[in-house]
Amino acid sequence: MKLRQVIGILFILAAIVLIGAPFLKYELLEASSKKLTAQALTPEKIQQNNEQPAEFNMEAIEPPSVIDSVVQEAQADMAAIVGQIEIPSVNLSLPILKGTTNENLMAGATTMRENQWMGVGNYPLAGHHMNRDDLLFSPVLNVKVGTVIYVTDLTYSYTYEVTKTEAVHESRTDVMDNTVDPMITLVTCYGSSDREKRFIVYGKLKETNEYEKDGPVSN
Repeated sequence: MKLRQVIGILFILAAIVLIGAPFLKYELLEASSKKLTAQALTPEKIQQNNEQPAEFNMEAIEPPSVIDSVVQEAQADMAAIVGQIEIPSVNLSLPILKGTTNENLMAGATTMRENQWMGVGNYPLAGHHMNRDDLLFSPVLNVKVGTVIYVTDLTYSYTYEVTKTEAVHESRTDVMDNTVDPMITLVTCYGSSDREKRFIVYGKLKETNEYEKDGPVSN
């Protein structure tokens, strides 16, 4: 085979990889978020996970590459799961993992500071906004005032109602500060074209119920 033909084949293979890479990345991320669920654990294990130290790196909120997705598929860790979040109106259901790291962000929603607890003060969660509307925290951009958010630690199920949404600069780290009143704050990138903005969802606690083992988060 002539060198020119070999080079031509290599270019074709490279083009196929480049075209297929985004689809592969999305499939891996979707598989990771579905594989890790709080319901696969016990309440005792969830509590144990929440008591472990974690890393919090806000600079980690960047779109993952295909390589990142492959690595995460191998490193996904059940020991980081501390709960589950569901927003039925936008078809979002994700594990909550302790610590804002690249690995955790590629598996679900992540807590944003040490010593945050569901139903107590501000409970901030971060997540990736992808170029696919149904993946990770992308559905959060469709959340409106009045939307209901459910989170659980498998002991209790907490119901929050959205009171406000806004776009802010990424420097607004005060959105994760603790509060006296129980609330939830969801943080994700505003869009793929403007990485300096964050879309923020605020919700207030409306109800706390005992979690039913065989029921949904929104029971």
